[in-house]
Amino acid sequence: MLSERLLQFSVLGAEWVLWLLVGLSVISLAAVVDRAVLFLRTRERIRELEPRLIEALSRGDLQQALKEVERDSLVRNVVRAGLTQMAEGLRDSEAVEQAMLGAMARERARYEARLTPLATVGNNAPFIGLFGTVLGIIQAFQELGRADVAQAASNKIVIGAIGEALVATGVGILVAIPAVAAFNWAKASIADRLKHAESLMRAVLLGLGKSEQRAG
Repeated sequence: MLSERLLQFSVLGAEWVLWLLVGLSVISLAAVVDRAVLFLRTRERIRELEPRLIEALSRGDLQQALKEVERDSLVRNVVRAGLTQMAEGLRDSEAVEQAMLGAMARERARYEARLTPLATVGNNAPFIGLFGTVLGIIQAFQELGRADVAQAASNKIVIGAIGEALVATGVGILVAIPAVAAFNWAKASIADRLKHAESLMRAVLLGLGKSEQRAG
């Protein structure tokens, strides 16, 4: 009974799986565009930022340091959280560090948003395509079983039906490759920005230590 019902379901073929893959590709494309806009809008330009920020901190010029990190980006938002605490008179290095760590956690969550659907599409689209291929082959053999002897002996029916079924696997792979590539690019970019943020966090804490020494 169960096998018969599953067989009836499989006779539906792979066309609905192809439409599902089209929908997943749209979701993947939307996530890629959204992340690309965010990453390009918040380009870091670390080579320009780092020397100017370190110079301002070495002079104890907090206003200039804050001016260097006023633009929106992961690194700047993390550093600005610590500099803002220092500008307000806080001289506890641990509290300043915690403020920057909190900002780093928020920025990481902001940049990693919408990456989960991208990873899900990349990991599962090939399997969905393979499922569509299996359904298509089952449908092909069902139609072959209903054909007469002359038609069943023709290789064109079998080859054509299996060829159509294999399209689902190809589409699944086609959907997965850009999704996986975009996911890996985004994760690598986030990791690189976090490393720069940690480096400049140490510069801020070092600047705080020097300002305490001058005050002493």
